[in-house]
Amino acid sequence: MILRRYFLPDDFIEKYEFIDVEYMNMHNKKVIISDLDNTLISWDSKKDTKELNRWLKRMRRAGFDIIVVSNNTEERVEEFCKQLNLQYVAGAKKPFTTGFKKALHKLNRKPEEAIILGDQVLTDILGAKSFGVMSVLVKPISKTDAFKTRINRFFEGIIITILKRKKVFPQMKVLKYKLTKKKVKGSNGGYIG
Repeated sequence: MILRRYFLPDDFIEKYEFIDVEYMNMHNKKVIISDLDNTLISWDSKKDTKELNRWLKRMRRAGFDIIVVSNNTEERVEEFCKQLNLQYVAGAKKPFTTGFKKALHKLNRKPEEAIILGDQVLTDILGAKSFGVMSVLVKPISKTDAFKTRINRFFEGIIITILKRKKVFPQMKVLKYKLTKKKVKGSNGGYIG
């Protein structure tokens, strides 16, 4: 079936942070090729987040390479990636595989060492499947999209519905946030968490 072969992600996660050292080691991967908009940051944001910064530092310390491959403009991608000292490929024309090949060439890595992370089935997942690389779909950060992406979302919604009906679409893996105990002012001086 064509839909399963080209549009079915290998994994589906709630947020990029689900990919941690354990996840990468479990899949024997060394490289994360990530989309930018609605994958790492909101599509209309120009700033990184503290969470993203912490995640990048943790993954780099563990020895993993991370590179952004985006269909967005050089100006948009460069502005963001420079803030975080990330290598990138802009104007990638996903789902074509040229951008992924450039990214691996920059890092001197092989396709079997990589995962491709993105929020769109018609660009990121199709590109990863065409390239023969493990594909990880992430829930979009923002509920809104640029106009062109909204068109893609319509068609990917149909594809996902069909794959779910066939009971082959992966269930989304959700982050389990650690609760921290906070001291609360009150009569008993107890903790909530």
